[in-house]
Amino acid sequence: MTDRQWFYRIVAAAGLASLGGFLYAGAQADRLARIGAGYKAKIACSERFVAGRDADAVLQAEFAGIDPMLDRIRVRIDERRRSVRASGPLGLGQARAVYRDGYGCTLTNGGRAADLPALAPMAAGDPWPVAPRGAQDAAARVDYAALDAALAGAFEENATGNRAVLVAVDGRIVAERYADGFSRETSFLSWSMAKSVTATLIGAAVHRGLIDIDAPAPVDAWRDDPVRAQITWRDLLHMQSGLDFEEAYDDARSDVNRMLFEASDAGAAAIRARPAHAPGEVWSYSSGTTNILARLLRETLAREGLNDQEFARKALLAPIGADSVILEPDASGVFVGSSFAYATARDWARLGQLYLQDGVWDGARLLPEGWSAFVAAPAARSDNQYGAHFWLNRDGADGRARFFKGLPESVYMMSGHEGQYVLIDPSRNAIIVRTGLTRGQAPAAATAPLFAALYDAIGGMSDGAANGASGDDATTRAGALSADR
Repeated sequence: MTDRQWFYRIVAAAGLASLGGFLYAGAQADRLARIGAGYKAKIACSERFVAGRDADAVLQAEFAGIDPMLDRIRVRIDERRRSVRASGPLGLGQARAVYRDGYGCTLTNGGRAADLPALAPMAAGDPWPVAPRGAQDAAARVDYAALDAALAGAFEENATGNRAVLVAVDGRIVAERYADGFSRETSFLSWSMAKSVTATLIGAAVHRGLIDIDAPAPVDAWRDDPVRAQITWRDLLHMQSGLDFEEAYDDARSDVNRMLFEASDAGAAAIRARPAHAPGEVWSYSSGTTNILARLLRETLAREGLNDQEFARKALLAPIGADSVILEPDASGVFVGSSFAYATARDWARLGQLYLQDGVWDGARLLPEGWSAFVAAPAARSDNQYGAHFWLNRDGADGRARFFKGLPESVYMMSGHEGQYVLIDPSRNAIIVRTGLTRGQAPAAATAPLFAALYDAIGGMSDGAANGASGDDATTRAGALSADR
């Protein structure tokens, strides 16, 4: 496809055919190219400078098989400045992402990124204990031969694009495998697993008495709106705000793509969404909702004289030893809580383990009692598939099948685009982390056989299982937190 053919295709994608609309068409084509350039600049920057991957490997692997139009976006990585520029043919679309220590990469979107305070490196956490393979070990219920076979099969041909798989039982690693080019030191992009991180940070603020989840969301722009003024923190956590937000990744003009790759302030862009339903009436998955929460969390902390990134480190990440976690901000300085967190597989597992332990780590409570059960209890309008920013492995009331048929309904999960998962199962006191690039196939269906094989290999409930709740117990143990109205 030539540059001129690319231009006409992107103009057509904007829905403009008349000669009279040519100038408008050009502007729309530039917008579409800018969103595509933003996507490539941001991902290339983070994969190179946060994940630490080889630049050529990033450019060859990360953008293949998406869309021929995206292939026309040129990417230039500046190793000295630790920045990335991307642009389309004929001068259409310009985007730049910059890396900053402690913050990862930020799209500048034609301006500059907000100045942020320097972040000192976090101290390394204690190493994850690895279970010995002896018959007298507490994890003797694990079938190591079956685990090895499952991982060997997953990584041998690797048609699903596995990059990391980690299994922890009773707080100890029983299996861990990485694809070529990745290791236990590699940080992996969350995509929407970041939503669960955002909910965890809100939980930490609730534990400190800084947030009442049943209070109206403190958005100044909503105060005089009779509908939006009724939206609570709980409504936002449950994706039941009623706000109109288009979560369509295959449409470059959708709300989510414009928010992530064009807007300089993701939360502010989402706050402008108009109400489509009364709060609590309809469940609708929305990355915009999470970025509203991330902005509100930052503003709430600021009123207490607290910096949101420092709060995340002191209240959550440092206590659990998750020193690799990076929470990437937008150009306004707010963590893009819907999509852009990085961590090693072991630190993703730490975040899952915190939930198995009901928010307690090394004897210190970091999250409210019952918060684990709260996030794992179904939002009222979600047909049992979603809790408070965590996905649930439950069958729907209307016949919808659970996501992973080989796993029980007690499983709840962090879940991200293209197959990023942290599966949490209190019934077996286990965590399964899977990161990858599953493209061109449904990630849940593609990874389900692997998860089923791993699950079968890790046996039944141990005597020392942690505090997590399962099934209907999730609602009762959450107490007042789970009282969905």
